[in-house]
Amino acid sequence: MIMNTVLMKENFTLTEAKARLSEIINRLIYHKNNIMITKKGKRVAVIMPFETYQNLEKGQSKGLILAYKALEDIDKEVDEMCNLIYSEREREKSRKVLL
Repeated sequence: MIMNTVLMKENFTLTEAKARLSEIINRLIYHKNNIMITKKGKRVAVIMPFETYQNLEKGQSKGLILAYKALEDIDKEVDEMCNLIYSEREREKSRKVLL
């Protein structure tokens, strides 16, 4: 059950969330989904069931399960860093670099 309350199953823009607040609250109550709110394409807030919030406040939540999504974009960031390093190495003329 805790897995369902941790994963972001739905995303709404701030405008959508304002217009559909009653529906979002019902999803929290009946489906226990966390809802991600975005503004101009950036993640700005999470709406979660009160039970999940209480567990977070009490420190009773499963740490690794909560961290599950925290590194979701890490592969993309690492790839971007590697590409930047390789491109800089290719531009460097003072030494030969094998790729």
